[in-house]
Amino acid sequence: LGSSSSVPFTSIFSQLFMTVVVPLIIGQIVRRYIKDWLERKKPPFGAISSCVLLMIIYTTFCDTFANPNIDLDKFSLIIIVFIIFSVQMSFMFLTFLFSTRSNSSFTPADTVAIIFCSTHKSLTLGIPMLKIVFAGYEHLSLISVPLLIYHPAQILLGSLLVPTIKSWMVSRQK
Repeated sequence: LGSSSSVPFTSIFSQLFMTVVVPLIIGQIVRRYIKDWLERKKPPFGAISSCVLLMIIYTTFCDTFANPNIDLDKFSLIIIVFIIFSVQMSFMFLTFLFSTRSNSSFTPADTVAIIFCSTHKSLTLGIPMLKIVFAGYEHLSLISVPLLIYHPAQILLGSLLVPTIKSWMVSRQK
């Protein structure tokens, strides 16, 4: 196409490593030493993580849609929502088909876990990755819109499909 670009691979890799891998390793090491204390005290980590996730989503939405350079019209937003819902449903359907093949050894409960776990991605990892990879890019807000739609779409589709998937799983287990 006649254009080229250079990507600071080592810088991006080191920032992603420090943002994603190092906290995970530190958390696993610390967990070994305070596991007994955590089991005795039972801190409300579920509520804390939900609040942190909500804050990340809220600040990302604010950063994205407060940006005057976003230039996203309503028709484009509707098209993006439609495409994301279609992609999400397609991935869920494909994982269902592959996990229920006759030669697969997955139980119905395994299939349900595969459907939900394999297609779900989180803003908590996606947004930091976007901010590192596209640091300084003026259209970062526009790039983050699909991820901002994908996360609520997976929650909405998951909640809508739970009754259907539950009845399928119960009927297959009998």
